[in-house]
Amino acid sequence: MDKDQEEKDEKNQFEEMIQGLIDNKYGCCDDFVPPNTVAGLGENIRDANQAGNLQMAGTGSQKDYKQNTLIRGDKIKWIDEKSVNQFEMVYLKKVGNFISHLNKTCFTSIKSFESHYANYEQKSFYKRHLDQFKNEKGRKFSIVLFLNQDWQTEDGGMLSLYPEGNAQKDIIPIGGRMVFFKSDEMEHEVNPSFTRERRSIAGWLKD
Repeated sequence: MDKDQEEKDEKNQFEEMIQGLIDNKYGCCDDFVPPNTVAGLGENIRDANQAGNLQMAGTGSQKDYKQNTLIRGDKIKWIDEKSVNQFEMVYLKKVGNFISHLNKTCFTSIKSFESHYANYEQKSFYKRHLDQFKNEKGRKFSIVLFLNQDWQTEDGGMLSLYPEGNAQKDIIPIGGRMVFFKSDEMEHEVNPSFTRERRSIAGWLKD
């Protein structure tokens, strides 16, 4: 595929997510990054978990941070924005391009973003919540990239979105699928996976 076609396809992906946000309060796009990148990122989080390099996630900002597995059971690892891992570099560049497109077409004034791997062991979950902290308003948009190979509906682990005024939407965490929504508006929930570990990258676009 030539560079012009790649840029056109990328722009179409970005527009699909933006239009979804406008129409449904969330955007969704499959194959946000190539399959080999999805596989490589999945191997990164698997290797980090096996090496004991993931930490139990918590809730709240730095001031009121706490861990509670009755609310949230994932283990995480933050991604360095200057990473030289080849798969993380592809992901970081693609999100950077998306931010540039958002700022150019939607005047969103996003200045930075942060991301972490999230590993949910079988039957672990994250109860319904917002991504915006009460005392920290920097997060404007949330993104989730799924890293699960050959995921089926019966595996569970759905991402449930609760758009205000609209019906609940359950999204299957298929590898390569990206979901995009406003951090301070969209309540959402990670449901337990029934058959195996569920892997993703969660990110926040900040002003």
